[in-house]
Amino acid sequence: MDAPTIGMVGDAEASTLLRIIHAAFEEMRGRLDPPSGALSESADSLKSLFARGERAALALVEGAAVGCVFMMRTGVELYAHRLAVAPQARRRGVGRALMSYVEQVALTEGCSYVRVGVRLALPQNRAFFEQLGYVAIAEAAHAGYNAPTFVHMVKELGPQMLRVVEVVPYDPDWRQRFETEAAAVRAALGDALLGVEHIGSTSVPGLPAKPIIDMMPLVRDVREVDRRISAMAAAGYTPRGEFGLPGRRYFVKGPAHARLVHCHIYAADNPEVERHLAFRNYLRTHPAERDAYAQLKMQLAQAHPTDIVAYMDGKNGLIKQLEAEALRWRQPEK
Repeated sequence: MDAPTIGMVGDAEASTLLRIIHAAFEEMRGRLDPPSGALSESADSLKSLFARGERAALALVEGAAVGCVFMMRTGVELYAHRLAVAPQARRRGVGRALMSYVEQVALTEGCSYVRVGVRLALPQNRAFFEQLGYVAIAEAAHAGYNAPTFVHMVKELGPQMLRVVEVVPYDPDWRQRFETEAAAVRAALGDALLGVEHIGSTSVPGLPAKPIIDMMPLVRDVREVDRRISAMAAAGYTPRGEFGLPGRRYFVKGPAHARLVHCHIYAADNPEVERHLAFRNYLRTHPAERDAYAQLKMQLAQAHPTDIVAYMDGKNGLIKQLEAEALRWRQPEK
């Protein structure tokens, strides 16, 4: 089979798109709970997607339509869905070609990542996206279901440029930067949010730091955050899932080589919350310990200007010591 030709189409092609979607999803009939909405699509429902700003790409082979995918941009996110390949064109690279096209669109438009939702009942689909470099960041459930029914998967885009370790003197403007970003996160998380804390070195007056704002939004249940990924994307945030720390939802703003914000979301009763706040408050009220930490940070930045791992490893021992002291010292916040 020849390589597919792919291009954008509009609602004039709704009937062609509908035929591909119905043919592709028919084999899933009866296998999914809840059932796939694709099987109940109509030409009018597809046209309504176009009316709300969604786009569709159509794959042709020798003039025949064999695959399609819909996409919707929200801030730094391009969300792809309704990926469908006609049964006669399966395992011919059509799905890969369509997702490659989606990623090129995302790059051209300055998106940071592409997101897809994959049914947990279709492990072969999850394996397909994993082969394309997508990473699962969170499980979620359809409305009315308590147990997870699908998983969010993302692929970050663009070159992963060298991260320079830059520690600069404390800047009073960091507080305002935090307030601006906190307001955007409050709007994105809505009633799931209990509060937002400024943490990390930029939250300690007088402490030199990498000029990256660390914030810690607190929620009742981190699973609520998984329903607001698109809202966070609209505020410029890329989701990274737990990213090695169970119970966390981690988002970043800005490219890898020029991060602007690290956003660590926790349930309010997570033990990590107390650790972060105790460390911050201890350094705010103990200038000698703050200055010792500052001196080490500047020495490490000079010694490892392009090695973020060595910089972080070099701080680890003192951070653990200060955290232990802070937890012994901690007092309830007034």
